[in-house]
Amino acid sequence: MKPEVININLEKNTETLSYPIFVGYNLFSNAGILLKQYIQNRKIIIIYDTYFSYKNKANKNFNEFINSIKNYTSSVKLVPISGGDETKKLTKIMKLAEESIAYKIDRNSLIIGFGGGVIGDVAGFLASILLRGIGFINIPTTLLAQVDSAVGGKTGVNSKFGKNLIGSFHQPIAVLSSINILKSLPKREFRAGFAEVIKYGLIKDKTFFSWLENEYENILKYDEIKLNKVIKKCCLIKSEIVKNDEKESGSRALLNLGHTFAHAIESFGNYDGRIIHGEAVAIGICLAFKLSNKLGYCSVSNTKRVLNIFKKSKLPTSLKDVSNLSISATKMVEKFRYDKKARNNKLTFILNYEIGKSFINYDMNEDTLMELINEEI
Repeated sequence: MKPEVININLEKNTETLSYPIFVGYNLFSNAGILLKQYIQNRKIIIIYDTYFSYKNKANKNFNEFINSIKNYTSSVKLVPISGGDETKKLTKIMKLAEESIAYKIDRNSLIIGFGGGVIGDVAGFLASILLRGIGFINIPTTLLAQVDSAVGGKTGVNSKFGKNLIGSFHQPIAVLSSINILKSLPKREFRAGFAEVIKYGLIKDKTFFSWLENEYENILKYDEIKLNKVIKKCCLIKSEIVKNDEKESGSRALLNLGHTFAHAIESFGNYDGRIIHGEAVAIGICLAFKLSNKLGYCSVSNTKRVLNIFKKSKLPTSLKDVSNLSISATKMVEKFRYDKKARNNKLTFILNYEIGKSFINYDMNEDTLMELINEEI
C-alpha cells in the first residue's frame, strides 16, 4: 500500500512549520526512503519500547525499520525504555539526556521515538530540551498514538500532582504510521486506542461517529482499509484544530474531551496496569456526556448512543467498571484542581451540546461534579 501523506501546516510567528504524516501498510522496510530527507547524514538516537526487544512480529517490524534507515544515517544509537507510565518521570528524562550528551550529539542530531504514546511523549520531550531543541521523528506503534498523541507536538512527563504536567510543545519533523504493526498489539491496548478514535467523531464530526457505529466491528478486527481511513480522518481533524491553536490557549482544549476525568481515574490506579489510558478515556468521555445531560446541554438519546458504542466495543463506561480502584468523589475533585486547563482556580471541562459538537465550560461547579461522581461509584 502506497502511503498517504497528510501535511501539517502551522504558523509560528513569521515562520511556517510544515511536516508530513505518512500513513500506510508495511512502511517499515521503506522507512529510509520515505524519511531520507530528514535523516540523511545525521546522528540519530532511537528511543524505543523494550517490547520490541523480544522475538515477535513487532520485533520483526522494528528490525525492518532499523535496517532501512541505517542506509542513510551516519550513526544510530538504540535506547530501550519501558512503554509504561512509570517511565514518564523527570528522573528518567535526566538519565536519557546525560546518555544522549555522552553520545556527542550536536544540533543536527535527531531523536526518533518508536513506540506508543509514552515513548512519543518521552522522546519528544527529550528532543525539546537537548541543546535547547533538536529534531524529532515520531514512529507511533499503537492505535492511540497513531490517531492522537503522535500528532500535534505535545510532549511531557507526569508529576506527583497529575499527568503530563511537566512538558513542552515540540513539533516533530515527520511522523510515520504503519498500520500493520497494530496487529502485534495486545487486544486490550488496541481496543483502548479505539476510545480516542470515537472521541474525534464526538468533538467534531457527527457523520464520522455514525460511520464508526456501523464499522466498529470491522475496525476492531484490524480491517486495514477501514483502519487507514480511521487514522487519516483523526489526523486531519486534529491537524485542523492544532493549526488554529497550537499551544492550547482555546479550541485545542476540545481534544481533551473526557481527559480531565480520565487522568484523575488513571492516578487512582498508580499507573500499574489496572486501568490503561484508553480505558480511562472511555469512562471519562461517558462521564462528560452524562454531565452534559445532567446540566441540560445534551439529550438522553445522544448520551445513550455514546455509552452504547463504548459498550459494544467492550470498553468501560462507568466508574463501577473499575471497582478495583479506590475512587472517592472528594479525592477526584481534588485531582481536577491540578488539571492543565484549570484557570483562576476554576475548573474547566469539555462538554457536548450533541454528538459532533463539543464546547468548553470554563467554570464547572464542584458540587455538581461531586454529585455525578457519587452517583457513579
